[in-house]
Amino acid sequence: MKHSFFGGVHPAGHKESTRRKPIARLDQQPEQVVLPVLMSSQGRAEPLVRPGDRVQVGQPLTRGIDGGVCVHASVSGRVIAVEERPHPWGDTAPAIVVENDGEDTPFEDRPQPLAAENIKLSQLLERTHWAGIAGMGGGAYPTDRKLAQAAGKIDTLIVNAAECEPYITADHRLLLERSDHILQGAQVLARCLGAKRTVVVTEGDKLNAVEAVERRLRKRGAKAELCTVGTRYPLGAEKQIVQTVTGRETPAGSTALDVGCLVLNVATVFAIQDALFKGKPLTHRAVTVTGGAVARPRNLWVPIGTPLRCLLESSGGLREVPELILTGGPMMGTPQKSLEAPVIKDTNGLVCLAQWERRAQTPETICIRCGKCVASCPMHLAPVFIGRALREKQTHKLPALHPQDCIQCGCCSYICPAGIPLIELVRQAGELLEKGGEE
Repeated sequence: MKHSFFGGVHPAGHKESTRRKPIARLDQQPEQVVLPVLMSSQGRAEPLVRPGDRVQVGQPLTRGIDGGVCVHASVSGRVIAVEERPHPWGDTAPAIVVENDGEDTPFEDRPQPLAAENIKLSQLLERTHWAGIAGMGGGAYPTDRKLAQAAGKIDTLIVNAAECEPYITADHRLLLERSDHILQGAQVLARCLGAKRTVVVTEGDKLNAVEAVERRLRKRGAKAELCTVGTRYPLGAEKQIVQTVTGRETPAGSTALDVGCLVLNVATVFAIQDALFKGKPLTHRAVTVTGGAVARPRNLWVPIGTPLRCLLESSGGLREVPELILTGGPMMGTPQKSLEAPVIKDTNGLVCLAQWERRAQTPETICIRCGKCVASCPMHLAPVFIGRALREKQTHKLPALHPQDCIQCGCCSYICPAGIPLIELVRQAGELLEKGGEE
């Protein structure tokens, strides 16, 4: 039974330019890949190689520390530098630069494929850790840690292919083209973790993907469900998708695991399947390259570490000067200052917005107390009161308003007719509370 969640908005989808484009390889492989040691939200990794070392595809280049995930070579060639490079999350970070020899020589010491019926939980965790898999839907949390926390504590596994962000279609195409592999991986995950129910969630307007999954469910006789839901942002957020599928509301300060659910992005499940049954670490991913400024929008299968400019070159370049370049979608994406920043494990899109696509930036006016920000907030917050308390320096009011529960979806700013930057104010308030001080 499908349920619903509170709030949300309906931004224009803008997916028509790529939703029918199959995932394709780059027209030309990158001459260099730049592999940041920071690809996890929980910590860094330390390099295992030095300039001059020869590396092969799938070879571990780092060792995770403080919650970081291992980074593997996505091309074969020679390490030419370990230095600071632009990072798609902002600023710079240490990165391993590999000069591509164009031969894609596979790493010789990759582990052997496992038989699906014999995989145990310990093997699942070990292989996922070795493969360096982190959440590929934007969270970048180490997947082996998430699986370990879920083992024996969940009854529902949710494979998230909702992809509610405008413009992005990489998960849609992956579900359509690789659904058999995704279902196989989901079955093993459910068995090892003790989940009695497996649900693949996608939006109802993705009819070709829905039909592909239904065919494969019948063919495989898989004990999984397909749940199609109405298009509404931010459906893809963890707490909202759990409520939509199960009706369970995740309390403030809790996660989906606390209500017996594990949510994994569809690309993450595909990467786990590759690691288990092919012995492949996470070295490539699907990325949507789109936006009004892009000459030939596409879905691409790219080596992790590929500079963003190479994705644009394989998409015909820019047909006009972009007003804004983002990794991720326009609601929660990260603005990019340099196209030399690389694709990393959680990069699902490169969006180049033309001036005519962006909403007109109107001057901020006075709040008219319309309540739209409150009605659209999926976390039941009152963004207008949080913003007012921050601006009026009444920080003693903030704990009762719970700004730390914000999921940074941006619905409040999107819907505000007064043009108030509510998401920024709520973010600042949450950070202030975390510091435990007042300004």
